[in-house]
Amino acid sequence: WLAIANRRGFRAPAALLPPLLDAARARTDLRPQALAFAGPRGRWLAGLNPDWKFALRGSASGAPQTDTTDPDAVARMWEEGLFAERVALLDAVRAQDPPAGLALLATTWSAERAEDRLMFLDSLRSGLGDADEPFLEQALSDRSRNVRATAAELLSALPGSALAGRMAARAMSCVHPDRTGDVAAIAVEAPHECDAGMQRDGVMAVPPTGRGERSWWLGQLVEATPLGVWEERFGGRPAEEVVALPVADDWADELHTAWCRAAVRQ
Repeated sequence: WLAIANRRGFRAPAALLPPLLDAARARTDLRPQALAFAGPRGRWLAGLNPDWKFALRGSASGAPQTDTTDPDAVARMWEEGLFAERVALLDAVRAQDPPAGLALLATTWSAERAEDRLMFLDSLRSGLGDADEPFLEQALSDRSRNVRATAAELLSALPGSALAGRMAARAMSCVHPDRTGDVAAIAVEAPHECDAGMQRDGVMAVPPTGRGERSWWLGQLVEATPLGVWEERFGGRPAEEVVALPVADDWADELHTAWCRAAVRQ
């Protein structure tokens, strides 16, 4: 609606400027269009109220880059900046000091919209480390399914994380040495259900069209399991020997594909 109003050259009535500025303050994604709709009168009014000072900084393209070594400047931009500015700020802080970036995100995490939380969480890929685990573990209980899935993906990239350990335990209960024959081989017993614990750890319960449930669940478990566990699982064999082992019951393609995805992720 704001975009259409701006394209047609409309301006907000004076009586609507205060609620419009309040909306722009609360919704960083609406700010560019809301401030354009408010026009010069809105910027003048913003100068009379400290809560609206964000409107005085001008457009994102004209704003100077925040000095990430200045805590006050960082805090001010994080509280008042447009969404794109805040993402760029988090990326910059994270690149210089990963713990500081995480601490910055934590200050407003619970108040952010789901789609914003998802974008901010993705910024943690830069400098991802064990110190991020407690925050990501909490994000597994987020209201947004996409946020939960991203948190699980990031945790599975940390081989020492509790999630990686849980996924490894599940995967090893499904994939194990086949002791029924004379030749070393791999036996597979795919999961029979996707329980609540699996779903919390990022396993998607509903497979894509044309994909079987059990193979879908198995692939996700193996993909999220640290690759190093398989050498121990198969008697200390190096990875190239484990991959070369025959796989029973036509599970080879599924297992090898999941291992490839794990290698890319980790």
